[in-house]
Amino acid sequence: MSDARVILVAGATGALGPDVVARLVAAGHRVVITGRNEEKLAKLAAEYGEEAVFPVVTDMADPLLAGRAVGDVVERFGHVDGLVNLIGDFAVGPVMLTDLAAYRRLFETNVLAAITATKAVLPQLGEKSHLVYISSVLASEPFPGFAGYAASKAALQAWVRGLSHEVKHRGVHANIVVMTMADTPEARRQRPHADFEQATKPDSVAKVVDFLLSPAADGLYGATIPVLGKFEFSTALAAPPPGAPPIGRL
Repeated sequence: MSDARVILVAGATGALGPDVVARLVAAGHRVVITGRNEEKLAKLAAEYGEEAVFPVVTDMADPLLAGRAVGDVVERFGHVDGLVNLIGDFAVGPVMLTDLAAYRRLFETNVLAAITATKAVLPQLGEKSHLVYISSVLASEPFPGFAGYAASKAALQAWVRGLSHEVKHRGVHANIVVMTMADTPEARRQRPHADFEQATKPDSVAKVVDFLLSPAADGLYGATIPVLGKFEFSTALAAPPPGAPPIGRL
């Protein structure tokens, strides 16, 4: 493991964290996981041992704490080779009933936290380093009631594309994974009537994250990779799928 690449996973205690960490460990990376929940971090790290997964209890959305955390990682391992930003928040509600505090929280978590984590890591990155961010299909096709969330993810995508142009000449890759709702046990409990055939499997996201950290992705700069599973938009204006009854008939 001495020559393993060091990948910092910010927000590792979220819905995607366990699958992403498992995939990166299997790929041979040394994985630094960060989050504010010490108990969850410790439980996740214990599955692999400290040689493979190193937990850091911190808030990567705080510039001072993020810089300190990255400094500790460099002091321990000598380098950082990539960032996977899983920090995110979700809220839904019509515009007339959503107060500004909800918008601030969404933008602070979905945009500013990514910026803060990136600024902490960026000075340490050398050539062939990788930055990976998670966005939503709603950034380009927002649903009613999802305006705030969609706007924050759209802002994140625009920021990452701009960042990519700034860092690509240093050999640093910044790319985006676009997904739908994650298919997790908690999501299924909260939405028992939802069709999770159209949700995104966390392991599917983890596989693409692993790809984006690999030499196979060396040609990608500012790419937006959709990992949507069987998700599809529907409209009454569209024809039914082949073999289905015509619209308006049983």
